[in-house]
Amino acid sequence: MSSTLSRRYFIAGSAGAAASLLVRPGSAQDAGKRLNIAAIGALGKGQSDTRAVAKEHNIVALVDADSGRLDQAASTLAALYQQAGGAAPKAPKLYTDFRKMFDEMSKDIDAVIVSTPDHTHFVAAMWAIRNGKHVCVQKPLCNRIDEVRHLHKAAERARVVTQMGNQGRTMEGQRLAKEWIEQGAIGTLQEVRLWTNRPIWPQGPLTKVPAACPATLNWDAWLSSEREEPYFEFEAPEGVNTRRGKSVHPFNWRGWWQYGCGALGDMGCHIMDAAFNILGRRVPVKVDVESGPITDLVAPVWTNLVYHLPATEKYPAIKVTWNDGMRDGRPNKPERDERIPEAAFNRASSGMIFVGTEGVVYEGDAYCARPVIYPEERFNDVKQSTESGKITKTEARSPHPGNPQLEWAHCIVNGGTPSSTFEYSVPLTEFVLLGNLAVQAQQSIEWDAAAGKVSNSERANRLLKREAYRKGWI
Repeated sequence: MSSTLSRRYFIAGSAGAAASLLVRPGSAQDAGKRLNIAAIGALGKGQSDTRAVAKEHNIVALVDADSGRLDQAASTLAALYQQAGGAAPKAPKLYTDFRKMFDEMSKDIDAVIVSTPDHTHFVAAMWAIRNGKHVCVQKPLCNRIDEVRHLHKAAERARVVTQMGNQGRTMEGQRLAKEWIEQGAIGTLQEVRLWTNRPIWPQGPLTKVPAACPATLNWDAWLSSEREEPYFEFEAPEGVNTRRGKSVHPFNWRGWWQYGCGALGDMGCHIMDAAFNILGRRVPVKVDVESGPITDLVAPVWTNLVYHLPATEKYPAIKVTWNDGMRDGRPNKPERDERIPEAAFNRASSGMIFVGTEGVVYEGDAYCARPVIYPEERFNDVKQSTESGKITKTEARSPHPGNPQLEWAHCIVNGGTPSSTFEYSVPLTEFVLLGNLAVQAQQSIEWDAAAGKVSNSERANRLLKREAYRKGWI
């Protein structure tokens, strides 16, 4: 099937979904309910996402293309219930192909968590939505903007509760930063600087090498809708980090454009999140780029981006800069604002700086969990203003800070709106992925959000969509 997804598919899927929703989320009938949740992607991030909800809800199915990792995840889940005491829920059913899971036990599932490599997010989430299941998808939602927008439309039609797994969005710190900046704690906001030490996996000029597929891996299911090709490992130039081996499975897929979306896709939905929210949840009109060597297959080892956002009633035209990776043997960080202590800046491997006329909001981590204000005297003034009520809480707080999966499940049962619904996370993901469009096109791009296209680069427009989907997956 071509990457232009059929109207018939969406109508059929949405109709089936609406029909299967027997009880609206958050009704009195649901109060105290333990959801039956399926986890697609069982180990690694999938395992931590499963643990986030397992004590309050039933994990009825685990899916992983690698049967060895699947068995390990099942054993770990059983041990978790045993440690918690009390009667353990029924053991989950195990699958290496999520299509078979939906075919066999869709009626027994209320909600689905998708924690697979990025290229599978779209197709797995669409299967869940098509079957009328509430869905929580790891960041980034997809690695193509076209898929992100289609996923949003399908979820709206199906009326399911959605969430993206960017935990910073649930935390107190991001809300404080927004309240401080909007209420003048650092004067007028002038610029935002963001960075990460990623990639910590191989990127740059890698070369595919045919290899024997591990006995436990269902490579066909791992590829899912992505084009069929033999299992491979890769060769890397000297100096490239290969401590986790030379196979894309289970970790090194992130740098490959087919399967992941590089350092930006891995960390952007975390580190850009607070800025996106503070700046009005808008996407940029232009993105400038500079990067290390790039190929058609793999993301570069370092990237510098400048996102341009137009002026609004609240803020002047503003630049959001992004730096990632290592450049010339050193961390590729932005310029330190002189008001930030050098020691605090030097020890931060990822972070964000909101530069204002009278101070800066600074966080030396990815999630905006514990932001501070410099100079310190300014921060002391803000603390006093908060105590006296001059700076007030205007942002709704999450019932489960740091746990987007449990927050999502809570909203399904009790009502309410998750912090990172697709309404919020789709434009955030689009914000992130526009940077990769500029990287892959190797030029500044100008974005027409209403039209959903780049106005100055046909190469970039071709990258908005996946070339094709394998038959039987979408």
